[in-house]
Amino acid sequence: MKRSEKIEYVQKFLKESVEKGFPYPFQVLTEDGFFLFRLKNGKHECCARLRQTEELLNILCEGTKAEKEAATERIFDILRAAIRAQESTALSEESDYGKVKSDLILRPLNYQLIRDELEDVPHILAGDVALVLYAVMAHEGNDYFTAKMHRAQIENWQRPEREVLEEALVNTSFLYPPRLYCVEEILSWEKKKHGDGRFMAEGEASPFRKGARGYLLTNTLEINGAIALFYPGVLKKLAEGLEGDFYIAFTSIHEAQIHAAGMVTPEAVETSLRDTNRHCNRREEILTDRVYCYRRETQSLGIIDNGEFLEVKRDE
Repeated sequence: MKRSEKIEYVQKFLKESVEKGFPYPFQVLTEDGFFLFRLKNGKHECCARLRQTEELLNILCEGTKAEKEAATERIFDILRAAIRAQESTALSEESDYGKVKSDLILRPLNYQLIRDELEDVPHILAGDVALVLYAVMAHEGNDYFTAKMHRAQIENWQRPEREVLEEALVNTSFLYPPRLYCVEEILSWEKKKHGDGRFMAEGEASPFRKGARGYLLTNTLEINGAIALFYPGVLKKLAEGLEGDFYIAFTSIHEAQIHAAGMVTPEAVETSLRDTNRHCNRREEILTDRVYCYRRETQSLGIIDNGEFLEVKRDE
């Protein structure tokens, strides 16, 4: 059985198992190496992810009855943790900012796809990209459970919404620091060369390579990693390393490809980006079809539209 067939089989198996044995209405979806369990309860939304490891796929496809039951019960434990997290005080309208601020993060989402869902949700808008306020409810290995925050939940914090959002962005950068990898080295499997991707602190080994055609920017979890572009200081640091302007292609919500302006045309970047979104990404993974650009001299971020640079102003 091919891996794609195993994933399809396991998704169906999990959907039937959850519907039969779990007392909450979950959707079971797939998302680039993960099974995604999504719960919506009124305004609240909670997500749990499970990596599509070969071990899990093999057990649920070919394991014994006892092995399948044990694996399913472990998944139910994860979902129960998601439910407990969903009922956390962070989601309560009586929550205290001092107690929850270290759990607040921003996630990058496609504004055009979900604009109606964001009417009551704090967010920063940067062109097509919405940086949306979430609370991290719990961690499970290299993943996390998150819940979208609503204005009714933060009204008693007595802090300006913009201030909450900016502090959440800084907190996101501390929890899940940025990482940068040279695309050529990743594709050639030269793992020892591309290192751990650190690039912000002085004295760290630089991931920048002379003549490199592109880089991959993400975070330490490699989940919702496109947010890393908006971390404080990242754009400036990238411009310093690339020694000039650069183009940004958000190839999914999980990462952005970075190209020095002198190495490729924005038209080529846009063509590649649209092909990626059309053929490789699921709808919920697409961030934007448009190419962004950062100008080092003016320290401005913009969108390339028919060859013109349109500066992006971050707005609530």
